[in-house]
Amino acid sequence: MEKQRSLESFISGIDNLPTLPGIAIRILEAVQKEEPDIDEISDIISTDPPLSAKVLRLVNSSFYNLPSKITSVLHSIKMLGLHSVKNIALGFSLVNNFQSKKTSGFDYTCFWKNSLVGAISAKLLTEKLNPELLDSAFFMGLLQNIGTLTLGHCMPAQYHLVLSEMEKTSSEWQDAENYILGYNHQEVGEYLMKSWGLPETLYIPVGYHHSPEKLASNQASIQVLTRILHLSSLFIELLDDKSRGLNLWLINHNIETYGWHADVDEIAEDIQQQVQQVFPIFEIDLENDTEYAQIFQAAKTELSKLSNDMVATMLAQKNEIKKLKQQVVRDSMTHLVNHQHFLELLSQEVARAERYQHPLSLIMADIDHFKAINDEFGHLAGDRVIKAVAGSLQQEIRDADHVARYGGEEFAIILPDTKLQDACIVAERIRTTIDSLRIKHDNRLIQFTISFGIASLQIEEGTTSDQIIKSADSALYQAKKQGRNQCCAFEKP
Repeated sequence: MEKQRSLESFISGIDNLPTLPGIAIRILEAVQKEEPDIDEISDIISTDPPLSAKVLRLVNSSFYNLPSKITSVLHSIKMLGLHSVKNIALGFSLVNNFQSKKTSGFDYTCFWKNSLVGAISAKLLTEKLNPELLDSAFFMGLLQNIGTLTLGHCMPAQYHLVLSEMEKTSSEWQDAENYILGYNHQEVGEYLMKSWGLPETLYIPVGYHHSPEKLASNQASIQVLTRILHLSSLFIELLDDKSRGLNLWLINHNIETYGWHADVDEIAEDIQQQVQQVFPIFEIDLENDTEYAQIFQAAKTELSKLSNDMVATMLAQKNEIKKLKQQVVRDSMTHLVNHQHFLELLSQEVARAERYQHPLSLIMADIDHFKAINDEFGHLAGDRVIKAVAGSLQQEIRDADHVARYGGEEFAIILPDTKLQDACIVAERIRTTIDSLRIKHDNRLIQFTISFGIASLQIEEGTTSDQIIKSADSALYQAKKQGRNQCCAFEKP
């Protein structure tokens, strides 16, 4: 619930959040009735001649390979089913609504090219692996990265930092987003699609398509669609990544891991053929008809040169890069954010709070009489106390918060979208938890307490990162002066 509230707060600060086009809203409202009327839905789509023409072009293409020509939207619904046609129409309306006429600097053409590859591969995979779920496949694949469009279009300056982070550190897309923004396109896409009133069989897979192993849902259809969307995302990466042989290996490996059987070469060939059919219907230029065929062939050639040992080495290298990055930003003892990264995060959160006029609070905490603990019980015991405090802090904060080891026995907690009064409640809750902790060391129980200083960003006064740290430190000093094991909020003199 805390995660949901903090995500809502984050999204509420995004300017010009994408909304569904009017005709898409009408289609969804009609479909969500207890007894949907196919004549009504056909009429809604038909009131937009360009939209209905595109629907008919796609339905009559080899993409669906129907035995006879479809002459009307109503006819297409009767042949393909209500939900398939509804999703096709929604897809067209969304692409038309977010095209390259925008001026944010976001590359819409590249985005929709990749999205259409995702949609085509999701449909082809579903046909071969679980045709009962085919109604959702194309539309789900098309929208799997709608969160990227949202972030890239609405937060161009911040998203440029995400792209720079990816280039600089070879980070995965979602890892760079988490690092810079605090959220990733999976989470934003899931939230957005849910807010549009789309079913959970669509928005939950979008929320986990890069990490299906984290999916908590036990619903079989959602599990299958999430895995299919994961494979679809790997096809996008195959076309958009330099490590194509490795990506092709990952596609084969994951299909096998999921217990499925599919000819990846055949799917790749089908994608290349369908791209030529589908791109023009969505008014996306295909500059080179053989481009995707050449990419797949290059991936196969590269894969043929990779031994199992080489693949294992490449995967290990990718994991090592992640580990090294974590070592740069994490404290080795507590695994909390280290001092330097804390300063970077605080600077980012201050800038975000000022831009969106959101509250921001900072808690500084210090273990009481820590030198006495070391002197009486030894430094190993002192290390255990520090680790225990770090664990308690991590358990008590939200996903959107940042907790850091500021130095020695001192800690810091950044609380985005949190007013001073609420931050004081958080600090008092943590203080109570730690006050009740007991650590057994050499058959002795160690009891310890911690003091807190809390300060909030004064946006109207142009507070800087240094100033809010200074204010929280001042409040912490006051808590120590007043007897320790308490929380003090900063008050302006």
